[in-house]
Amino acid sequence: MGVCAQSGLLGQLPGCAVECFNASVSVRSCDLGSDTPEALDCLCSDVNFQTAFSTCVSSTCTVIESLQSTNASKSACGIPVRDNTAVMIGMTASFGSVAIVMVIMRLVSRGLSRDRTLGWDDLLIGVSGLCSFLQNVPVYVAGHFGFGKDMWVIPPDNITASLKWLYVAYFAYQLVEGFTQLSILAFYLRLVTSRRTKTVIWALVAVVSSFAIGNTFAMILQCRPIPFFWDGWRGDMAGKCTVNIRLFGFIRGGIEIVLDLVILALPLPMLSKLQMSLRKKLQIMSMFCVGFVITIVSCLRLWALVQFAQTTNPTYDNVSGLYWCVTEANLFVIVACMPAMRPIFRTVLPALFGSSHFSSQNSNYHNSSSAINGGGYGGNGGSGYGGRTRRTGMPMGMPLNVMVSRTLDVIVHQEDRSDSDVELVDKRNGERR
Repeated sequence: MGVCAQSGLLGQLPGCAVECFNASVSVRSCDLGSDTPEALDCLCSDVNFQTAFSTCVSSTCTVIESLQSTNASKSACGIPVRDNTAVMIGMTASFGSVAIVMVIMRLVSRGLSRDRTLGWDDLLIGVSGLCSFLQNVPVYVAGHFGFGKDMWVIPPDNITASLKWLYVAYFAYQLVEGFTQLSILAFYLRLVTSRRTKTVIWALVAVVSSFAIGNTFAMILQCRPIPFFWDGWRGDMAGKCTVNIRLFGFIRGGIEIVLDLVILALPLPMLSKLQMSLRKKLQIMSMFCVGFVITIVSCLRLWALVQFAQTTNPTYDNVSGLYWCVTEANLFVIVACMPAMRPIFRTVLPALFGSSHFSSQNSNYHNSSSAINGGGYGGNGGSGYGGRTRRTGMPMGMPLNVMVSRTLDVIVHQEDRSDSDVELVDKRNGERR
């Protein structure tokens, strides 16, 4: 390992660190010349010297001088600079791009439907997609300023700039989580007809809304004054962070995991009762089950938070927690869009999801009677969306082709609204309870 002599190192250290160096040399374990590469190699690996030197620097030097001292000493000892910026930006860009594309595809798909109306779930996921963009871009900019590297190799002004952008990213992250959860719950409200289930969903809406609002304000007001969040690290600014961000992160993360599990598991019992083929049930349930990957990502985020709860190198050690946060939020947006993507998936993968509206209609022909008999959203013998009523029986003398035509008319009318919505309705238990 190539090293420089001690005199070269002393020339790079700030004055306070030079005094600490001279005071700490006396406790070194090795007995070599004072100005040779071998002596510096010995000091680099000498635990007693390193401990005494670090303790002295942290107590007598400013934060910026301590970082300069650490950078000079590690460079002299040949310790390479660590950099996780590429991983952070790569994960943010990949999952973030997919999330934005999925939101756009969902909104375009809804807009191109016959009635061209967007539900509350669509509007909420649109807001979530915008917040996801406002979350992802600051992470990229923070990486440009050096976040992801060891703190001592980043210029002080860049550290401040990166923390400013991360403040925006964490704020947007809270909004993405909240709006995405509300979008999924609004989607459920459009599907269920059971009053008992709707009551549970509305209760979850209240809990999620309160939790999101509380998290957002806790994030914004965690430091007083607010600029202390990005300037306080220098040690020369009056202020404090009133929120124990580590404890807050543990509690918030645990509650978030529980809420995610409840929201994602809520429709599974209903899906198991749907009157559709086993293949369609598995397709739809698999899309919801993908959401449980979010729980794994949330656990990884908590693990990263536990590992580096008391770090003195936040720009490097906190990177894993940051990119797991961003990945979790982007994955949640993707999962929320998946059920609404079924018509598009069916076009792209016709062998798996069905080739056209007519093939879907034919496969549902055996359920035509229940589709007419109060199924779906209407629940009172209508087709649901249009309020048109069809007779369930075939009058004497009515040709078979007329009955089939009327049956297909009802199914086409329902599927024009949204294939994903109609197919998720429990026709067998559509009555209100």
